[in-house]
Amino acid sequence: MSDDERPLLAVDLYTEPGRTFRVPPRWYREVSANLSIANLDFDDFADSADQVGTFRGFDG
Repeated sequence: MSDDERPLLAVDLYTEPGRTFRVPPRWYREVSANLSIANLDFDDFADSADQVGTFRGFDG
């Protein structure tokens, strides 16, 4: 669970069921915390994923 080459799969179960993006362990805390307090939506992270569908943080 610590290898960035083995990202977790995030799956939308509410707004667009089945929409996905990958989350490397480095970014898991940011994604989890923001989703749990409703600071950001699933779409915010999914829309910021790279060409292969992996979220690697927001551009500065």
